[in-house]
Amino acid sequence: MSQDSNHAVYSRSNVQGSALGDEIVFFDERVGKYFATGSVGADIWALLERPMSMEEICVALMEAYEVDRNTCFAQVSQFLGKMAEINLVEVQTPE
Repeated sequence: MSQDSNHAVYSRSNVQGSALGDEIVFFDERVGKYFATGSVGADIWALLERPMSMEEICVALMEAYEVDRNTCFAQVSQFLGKMAEINLVEVQTPE
C-alpha cells in the first residue's frame, strides 16, 4: 500500500483471529497456512474493526508507541500490504 494512501482499510468479515499471548494468529483454510501478527500487528488488527485510513492507524500507534511518523507509515504500509495480499483485510478506494 502507498504511504500517502487515504484508502480505508478494514478486517474482512469472514476472517477470524485468535489471541496467542500478545499476537493474533490466523488460519487460512484456502491455503492451509497459519499467519501471526506480533504485538503491534495485533494492535493494528484491533483498530481495523471499523474502516480506518493509514493516517488514523498511525495516529493511534504513535500515541501508543514511541515511533516517528515516517517509520510508522512505512511499517504500517508494509504490514497492511501483506495482510491485503493474503486477503485478511479489505481496502476501500475513495469515491
